[in-house]
Amino acid sequence: MFVSQANAQADCPKHPHKGKGEGFSPKKQTEWMKTELSLSDDQTAKVETINQKYSDKRKSMHEEHRKQMKALKDEQDKEFKSVLNKDQYTKLEAKKAEMKEKRKQAHKERKGTNK
Repeated sequence: MFVSQANAQADCPKHPHKGKGEGFSPKKQTEWMKTELSLSDDQTAKVETINQKYSDKRKSMHEEHRKQMKALKDEQDKEFKSVLNKDQYTKLEAKKAEMKEKRKQAHKERKGTNK
């Protein structure tokens, strides 16, 4: 299973959506599968339905995960506030913002070099 999965990933376009802001959409994935697998029109329609279904499920899971992570972060912050004094907490928040900005900048730099 692992080998076939690795082969499928190797054949899949590395960044088919790069710079387009739309991701590897169900439609694009279906187009790729149609071309690579020589799908019939009937198969293409069914595959597109499947791709859309699982894309929607992944999106829903991603949103749920985001909510859970935010709740966890809020809970952690509440506990930090109960331990740290006001100055320490303010400094912690400033350091977090600084690290976030550095990650954002590093992401921009990586994105710029891969074009």
